Amino acid sequence: MLADYEMYLSRLPISSHTRRNYLLRVKRFMAWLEECPEGAKALTDPMDRDYAVREFKSWLLQRNRSANTVNSSLAALDNYFLYKGLGLANVKRLDLPKLAPKALSNDEQRRFLKAIANCKSIRNQIIATIMVNTGLRISEVGQLNISDVVLTARKHELTVRCGKNNKRRIVPMNKDVADALQHYLVGKRTADSESPLFTNQQGARLSLQSIDHLIRKLGKSAGVELSSHSLRHTFITRLIRAGVDLVTVSELSGHSRLETVRRYSLPSQEVMIAAVERLSVNYATASR
Repeated sequence: MLADYEMYLSRLPISSHTRRNYLLRVKRFMAWLEECPEGAKALTDPMDRDYAVREFKSWLLQRNRSANTVNSSLAALDNYFLYKGLGLANVKRLDLPKLAPKALSNDEQRRFLKAIANCKSIRNQIIATIMVNTGLRISEVGQLNISDVVLTARKHELTVRCGKNNKRRIVPMNKDVADALQHYLVGKRTADSESPLFTNQQGARLSLQSIDHLIRKLGKSAGVELSSHSLRHTFITRLIRAGVDLVTVSELSGHSRLETVRRYSLPSQEVMIAAVERLSVNYATASR
């Protein structure tokens, strides 16, 4: 039923990660719609479409889905109904909590870096080191070719050929990444420069699922629950807290909107909890 939509998605200038998410969320909506009386009308009539999407939104909320998950589902349905020629559903997005995206704490960062150092796979070490120190998206890491690495006396750079919204950017590498890649590329000198930088045992480009799996596995060994996106959040948060200006952070991270980057300067849940806890300390001191 969704084969034509899947073909439509394959032609859009969006990341493979976004394609998978759109398809997954639309499939979930379709499964839910099948249980609704006269649910098929939502696929042909704008009024029935709006009613169905509002009910689906409520259904997600009743199952304690996060605001991000609900809004991502609504975005996927907007894309699907545009494909169907019905236009956008008239359903309001949820307001997101005004908190910084979750990043690793200093202790979690130390434990994760130790897990990287103890990893036996050089390839996996390099991937994790890149993600920690450059903030590249998982799709951007997966599409790197050997030719995208520039290591000269004056330049240490990675070229992201097709980032979000098809944007190309140059990402400088710090010494940790440059040294690690220098060692890794010694065994790649005979390879075609346009070959994938990271491959599986069969020599094919490493899949995004494999990259995400190895990052989560490293996190588990460090006792840290994380995903590839957690490392991107951590990279941007570290820059903000180090006092790097928002324009530079936006360029480094590949964000086109400064407002997106500004979110990282908001307090995290942990910071707010710590602030409230300080009141207990102050009251205890005052009562002595």
